Amino acid sequence: MTAPSCPEHGPAGDPRDHFCEVCGRNLRTGEEATATAAPLPGPRSGTPPVVPWLSSRATEGDCGGCGAQVPGGGYCDSCGRRRSVGRDHAELDLGVLAAVTDRARRPRNEDAVAIGRVAGATVAVVCDGVSTSTRADTAATAAVESAIEELLDALRGGADPAEASRRGARAAAVAARGAAGPADRDTPPSCTYVSAIVAGDGVTVSWIGDSRAYWLGPDEALLTLDDSLRARVAAGLPVPAALAEEDPRSPALIRWLGVDGDDEEAHVVTVRPSGPGRIVVCSDGLHHYLPGANELAAAVSGLPPTPLAVAQGLTRLALEGGGHDNVAVAVLPFPATETGGTPA
Repeated sequence: MTAPSCPEHGPAGDPRDHFCEVCGRNLRTGEEATATAAPLPGPRSGTPPVVPWLSSRATEGDCGGCGAQVPGGGYCDSCGRRRSVGRDHAELDLGVLAAVTDRARRPRNEDAVAIGRVAGATVAVVCDGVSTSTRADTAATAAVESAIEELLDALRGGADPAEASRRGARAAAVAARGAAGPADRDTPPSCTYVSAIVAGDGVTVSWIGDSRAYWLGPDEALLTLDDSLRARVAAGLPVPAALAEEDPRSPALIRWLGVDGDDEEAHVVTVRPSGPGRIVVCSDGLHHYLPGANELAAAVSGLPPTPLAVAQGLTRLALEGGGHDNVAVAVLPFPATETGGTPA
């Protein structure tokens, strides 16, 4: 079987590939291409509202190959290139919290972020598309949007933050699975997941994978533990039997969202800080450069105090550090405020 070839980047690495790994161009034509293209998952309620939540989903924009107008996640009618579901760069600002995502040095942005608010609470979700999976951006975007809707609905309905977090992760898992198509085979769209809720006197975070949540304030701390072989071995926790013989230093994921993910129950942690501060939730495009809570706190201390300025500054630091991966970061002040600044 001959491997299909991209006119810009040459033959695919695997004869079964349907998309160029570099630019996303559809390498199949005609009836076969139509049959293998999975429908694009979207918000459960249709077009997302301006408030109470925002996401990094792309709208119609220029094709990177020929400049034609193409919707996010769609294929260009002129050159066949697929446009990413997410924006290459997005800045989301609700005043009381904010987020930024950037593709960095990658050909497309497979990270996604959504932020929202409901009376008495602020909420953020970050998903990092797994780079070894097909169309990871579709899983990440569908997951953040389904999660933010479920989180806000649950809080509005009276659920406590821990229960809302569990429900949000389950909704994200369903959405990530729904991003898969019949041609995805062994590498269906997949992503990691982290959410944060600031409500009342507490902060609740939930996660599946290696996207992280940090508390930056009195006694700054990393609130999540990566679902990786290395992190679990270091923490003295059990690992799947299938990975028992693997190198314990491996950063390989052992949990994620997608058709090939093994479960949808998130880890959930609630903390009650002793003073004001911030929650930062992010993908590994940021924490690769600033892995420790103390390092992140030091970086934030030199930035303007608004959530958007902090998210912009942290993204800039990741890009200046090398930008080896997509970056997504959301900033939520604690306690939740009406103006968006860090409480005095």
